[in-house]
Amino acid sequence: MTQRNATEIAGSAPLGRFHYGLLFWCSFIMLFDGYDLVIYGSVVPRLMEQWSIPPVQAGWMGSAALFGMMFGAIAIGPLADRMGRRKIILGAITLASISAFANAFAWDVPSFAALRFFTGVGLGGAIPNIVALMSDLSPTTRRSTLTTIMLSFYSIGAMISALVAMLVIPKFGWEATFFIGGLPLLCMPWMYRYLPESLPYLLAKNQRAAGALLKRIVPDIDTAFVRFEPAVRTSTSTPLSRLFKEGRGVGTVFLWLGFGMCLLMVYGLNTWLPKIMVAGGYPLGSSLMFLVTLNLGATVGALGGGWLADRWGCKPTLILFFALAVVSLCILGIKPGPVTLNIMLLIAGATTIGTLAVIHAFAAQQYPSDIRSTAVSWCSAIGRFGGVAGPALGGLMLSLNLPLQLNFIFCAIPGLIAIFAIAMVKRRSAHSNEMESQPIDAHS
Repeated sequence: MTQRNATEIAGSAPLGRFHYGLLFWCSFIMLFDGYDLVIYGSVVPRLMEQWSIPPVQAGWMGSAALFGMMFGAIAIGPLADRMGRRKIILGAITLASISAFANAFAWDVPSFAALRFFTGVGLGGAIPNIVALMSDLSPTTRRSTLTTIMLSFYSIGAMISALVAMLVIPKFGWEATFFIGGLPLLCMPWMYRYLPESLPYLLAKNQRAAGALLKRIVPDIDTAFVRFEPAVRTSTSTPLSRLFKEGRGVGTVFLWLGFGMCLLMVYGLNTWLPKIMVAGGYPLGSSLMFLVTLNLGATVGALGGGWLADRWGCKPTLILFFALAVVSLCILGIKPGPVTLNIMLLIAGATTIGTLAVIHAFAAQQYPSDIRSTAVSWCSAIGRFGGVAGPALGGLMLSLNLPLQLNFIFCAIPGLIAIFAIAMVKRRSAHSNEMESQPIDAHS
């Protein structure tokens, strides 16, 4: 019988118990990413009142977690290409959970911002690596779908944060919302036991462990007919420099720009939508429900985006979603009736926050496995400049007391820039990336 390489077998495997377990744990981490980051938008009105914080300072305080994510993505995320995805994910989510829990004990603006920064460092190291891990271990034909399902849990976490804020803050204060952010610590023993390592990494470092992992992916496989060879490195360059070689340079820059504009809209809206709606004449309770509606749309958008991306491709899906985001945000600015308002919020959530799932999947597919963590980490890190700008620019915008329509037009401008950026990224097929990471054939 002809031998097949382990990565080829894993890529063509049917969905099974292993994949659903991987999806569960990565989605669990992603849910708390959404909760930990978006909870600030729900507590900031209380913090501004309790600590007498002006809008601009509140905006920068909200950006502290995003600065942390940028640092974590650059400093921690790429280590996984050398140390393994699993170790980095477990260590990073532990740091994020401890910091989120400690936020409940912050006593002033500097202490709160510092803890938000460390929460961001942990999340910045974990999220690019669960994206890379999912891309490494998913069946090739379901890669976009599984990745976007996982990333859609960001929006579910965001919705939970808004609902928790509505129920918990009036009774127990804003501090109680951060106790929930520490819950992943209770699940660490199970994550340590069940979260797998990347198969391409194990093929290069520990082929016996790679065989055990392949048996988990395809239980009935006969490993006697499997070649456990690592991928050939086609370049001796560092993973970071390879983002700009082999025809990737222009695409990498525009992908970073697309990430930045997407994250600017995501964190700008999640941080300031309640305050924008309050400034537009809506009561605070209704404005928090608008945040729930926005993230409900984001969940639908992420799931639908993954389905479309597996059929149309990530690039056409991203361009369509960003165009719909621009249109829906502009319509929100005219203060439409209740039905149209909620429909536009659903569409805006689907095509801004929901698009974040598709653009992560798009980024993961642009690069071969041996530099994938570095590539997604740097996309995420550079994109955080836009994420940091979202809360900060939103605070500045609100301080100017602009009309509601102009506020939403400003929120839509990044969508136009993102359309241009994604259009400039040359699509790289899965085949071309596999060719760059072909396994060593001992029989050739």
